Amino acid sequence: MNFSVAVIDIGSNSVRLMLKGENVKRKYLITTRLAEGKANNRLAQNSIDRTVNAVIIFFKKAIELNCKNIYAFATAAVRSSINGNEFIDLVKQKTGLTVDVISGELEAQIALLGALNGCDGGVIDIGGASTEIAVKQGKETVYSVSYPIGAVSLNNKFNGDASGAINYLSNLIKGVRRNFNCKFFGIGGTITTIGSIALDLNDYKPEIFSGTTISYDCIKQKVDLLLSLTPEQIKAQFTVA
Repeated sequence: MNFSVAVIDIGSNSVRLMLKGENVKRKYLITTRLAEGKANNRLAQNSIDRTVNAVIIFFKKAIELNCKNIYAFATAAVRSSINGNEFIDLVKQKTGLTVDVISGELEAQIALLGALNGCDGGVIDIGGASTEIAVKQGKETVYSVSYPIGAVSLNNKFNGDASGAINYLSNLIKGVRRNFNCKFFGIGGTITTIGSIALDLNDYKPEIFSGTTISYDCIKQKVDLLLSLTPEQIKAQFTVA
């Protein structure tokens, strides 16, 4: 089977591959935690190595499937690191790919395009090292903000101190507008995992989860439950990935 375009998305928590051909798509994911162990705005070498290896795997898969157009993009973990260029150079050396590091603003725009498919609404995208909130009305993006914090970077910063993380986030989002009269869509691994737990799914099933409305009270109940458990208890009780 031939695919015309391959896109490698290098996130802060995982690397994803999407292959697109005529009337067919394929998606793959490898969890690499590029932002894990990041300190003093430097990516850890073992995190770099894991992520570069995943890019190599996906690059080879795209080549094997006769894809001629292969693109690679990176987000917050790379753009906010002083050694991000070392990662980019290593990918270039190993694969020949030039990684395009996108801004937080562009990341928010892409989230709108992908989630709303031209409709009005808002998007909340919680990634590994950044969170984007954007709202579209008509042809205009009326609100867009990118915060340099995500699931992995928040854990790095507070090392499991939930109360410290909650206080930090509460102060961080004080300036967020809350009076948008529109439906919001959540995307990203954090939201899909919490949503899957809220729906009592043992595994993430996009065909069930996508488009489902989950109330604030339901999400808060599940989050409070998770905060009451140790990491070991969470792993034993929940298997959503």
